[in-house]
Amino acid sequence: ADEHGNELNTENPRFIKEMIREVHLELVNNSIRQKINLLFSGGIAMAEHLAKAIICGADGVIVDFPLLIALECRLCYRCRNDLPCPVKIDNQLDPEWGSQRMVNLMGAWHNQLIEVMGAMGIREARRLRGEVGRSMWFEDLEKENFGPIFGQRKIAGFI
Repeated sequence: ADEHGNELNTENPRFIKEMIREVHLELVNNSIRQKINLLFSGGIAMAEHLAKAIICGADGVIVDFPLLIALECRLCYRCRNDLPCPVKIDNQLDPEWGSQRMVNLMGAWHNQLIEVMGAMGIREARRLRGEVGRSMWFEDLEKENFGPIFGQRKIAGFI
């Protein structure tokens, strides 16, 4: 997925949640889920996104932009154009300071994941995988609560 969590190289991109669910359920239906580890990347910006990805069926996520931001990257993409980095991540970063920032971020995310799992009564992250029955999604809540009142949701420009 791209940095916004949308599917790449398609005319009608899906959000990463739908992609993870589809792959997970297909593997479950073919009885091969335990043989394959699913790792996803894109759109993972906060600790709650990690928990949501695991609930959808991911075994893990690849964290990239949050780690860059922890190193005070401005995501200006000057480095992609061979321009100097304004915060000098590319050549003047103290490795000890940078590694400690990443350890702190991952530690905070770990604590938040433990808190979410504790609220659900789960003690191990692997037990969270694919447990969509324990989750609440905006689209489902909107359809269940407002659907009977307002009918089917209409998207601007479509009937």
